[in-house]
Amino acid sequence: MRYYIVYTSVKSVIVWLALVLVTGGCTPIEQENIEVNPKPTATDVYIPINVIDDGDLTTLKSDAKTIGRALAYADLDIYAGDEVDPPLDTLIYSGIIINIKRSRPILINVDGRAIEFRTHHDKVSDVLTEARITLVGRDYSEPSLSSKAMRTIEVVRVFDEYRIEYQPVPFDKQWMGLPDLEIDRARVHQSGKTGVLARRLRVRYINGVPSQDMLVDEWIHTAPLPRITGYGMKIPIRNIETPDGTIEYWRVVSMLATSYSPSRAGTPVTASWYGKTRTGKALKKGMVAIDTRYIPLGSTMYIPGYGFATAEDTGSGIRGLMIDLGYEDHNYRSWRSYVTVYLRTPVPPIDQIVWILP
Repeated sequence: MRYYIVYTSVKSVIVWLALVLVTGGCTPIEQENIEVNPKPTATDVYIPINVIDDGDLTTLKSDAKTIGRALAYADLDIYAGDEVDPPLDTLIYSGIIINIKRSRPILINVDGRAIEFRTHHDKVSDVLTEARITLVGRDYSEPSLSSKAMRTIEVVRVFDEYRIEYQPVPFDKQWMGLPDLEIDRARVHQSGKTGVLARRLRVRYINGVPSQDMLVDEWIHTAPLPRITGYGMKIPIRNIETPDGTIEYWRVVSMLATSYSPSRAGTPVTASWYGKTRTGKALKKGMVAIDTRYIPLGSTMYIPGYGFATAEDTGSGIRGLMIDLGYEDHNYRSWRSYVTVYLRTPVPPIDQIVWILP
């Protein structure tokens, strides 16, 4: 036990002496006497460096090994976006010229965000490339890619959406002469079928906002099938017994009949054509006015209740299947009814026949 106590005392004395020596070497140093970079010595080698900082030339000497360290020792701060040529890790050599192109702040509005960015590039395209912003398809920028970048760049996203609409196409109605079918009769030769029109429309989205639909193209998806109706071209000759004898006719037409006379025709008495028909004859019973689009002048006919008649006149109020029965003033009779008109033989030339009546 006594040996243990003695050993401990000797060890304590040694520790105490060591503490005294260390404490004596750790006396505080005044702040102004601290040197981060040691003062040069005669053995240091300084290399001249030319620095062009945004067009301003500065010449300095440095013993740094790389451009990055040389600029740091010279208190020339390099920021993100600055361009240093040659790069910062390039080794220093005598007479080296370092070009620094300083970056500037630019605001980029893209995809609903405002990005604050720094760049040394001048062209918009180079700025967007550096910012890793890609224009796709119809996207564009304001200013344009080839323009000089200003304080703000707007990136406009353009997306086209297409859709196809279908619309019915009505079929045409066509007529075809049928020699085996009697005149004024019709027969469906081919039923019509509605077609389909396809229309491709484009909706352009600009920054997510849709614009008005625009027609791109259209085409017939299914062609319509026309409705073909056959009209009769067969003209049978028939006879009818009347109070005026047997009448031979080739066509029967139902027409709205009115009547007129010289004083009821609306022509001034002083007019040279007063009481005259279109053919220049004096109006009298047996002369009628018709629409020459359907019945030619000179056509002979028989009208029950009126008698024999010839188409001699026209009138502004006679349109379509209407007939104005002529009288003299002393024998005038008022008409306002539908009558059956028998067109008498002979049959007119084929090119003078209106096959389809309204």
